[in-house]
Amino acid sequence: YDWSQITDLAWVPPQRVDVICAAHAAGVRVLLNADDVSLAIADTDFRRKWIAKQVDLARSYWYDGINFDHELPAKMGSDLALNYTALVRDTATAMRQLNPHAKISVDVPWAPFGNDGRDYDYVGLAAAADRLFVMSYDMQAQIFGRCAAAANSPLPQILKGVRQYLDLGISPSKLILGVAWYGYDYPCERDEHGTAPEAHIDVCLIRPVEYRGCPCSDAAGAQRDYKDIMALLRSGRNTTSLVWDPLAESPRFNYVDEKSGAVHQVWFETPESLTLRYALARDLGFRGVGAWNMGSLEHSEGAEPAARAETSAMWGVVKTFTGGP
Repeated sequence: YDWSQITDLAWVPPQRVDVICAAHAAGVRVLLNADDVSLAIADTDFRRKWIAKQVDLARSYWYDGINFDHELPAKMGSDLALNYTALVRDTATAMRQLNPHAKISVDVPWAPFGNDGRDYDYVGLAAAADRLFVMSYDMQAQIFGRCAAAANSPLPQILKGVRQYLDLGISPSKLILGVAWYGYDYPCERDEHGTAPEAHIDVCLIRPVEYRGCPCSDAAGAQRDYKDIMALLRSGRNTTSLVWDPLAESPRFNYVDEKSGAVHQVWFETPESLTLRYALARDLGFRGVGAWNMGSLEHSEGAEPAARAETSAMWGVVKTFTGGP
């Protein structure tokens, strides 16, 4: 990792003491993953026990805070939504009794209204936590229009979503723009006439896969790490060049699966497209930027030079937000 570009590292399990120590040696905070909090939201007695367990983990493994990533549906103003806010608030209070500088972050969807049924108390969560990590990706989780492959995080939708958080009165200093260091690989389907897709096709129709009441979703594709996508491109198996979508401000390409012969279309982010997203966060005065996830880049010591250069470029454009040469 380029520790110089990191302030907080989340989702580090207790078993990875080596990562916790390396992060602390670099001056980076390490946040515990809150994991499944469904019972802690629903049951007050269980909540107290759950919070005590998180504090004990933080004490035992020197965590600097906790990250919540609850993504189940909740109706606006419901007990579930309000109890989630209470859980975050009570956990923050307990964590700060152990460490006054503990950092509490909450992952939230790319937009606060009608997003996969997750209508939480975002204003309350922002008040209870230090930061909201806006997951500005997986924007094809519910496709109500044409069932076709598309960008994972179109720039206009990113702007629309974050503006909605700002319109709620949430300070940009509370917001982290989360970006994707992975992409989606979609098998292309036959059209309505039964015609098989050609290797250079622009519109990749995908199999309709239902998600939370929506008939089409990105579940028709498979998530692919940036390092694997770039390895595929380096192999020369792509049947189109890297095509830039001027609306989404994201690239895509096609390839043919060697075993099945199926045409695939891959949408992902590159240093060029991420530069635009980091610049947006900078210009809006956000607290920071973050990525899901660091394991998507090639960090192994034995990696070939081209892969190492690609990883370096991905870290390099983070400076669009953080500054530096």
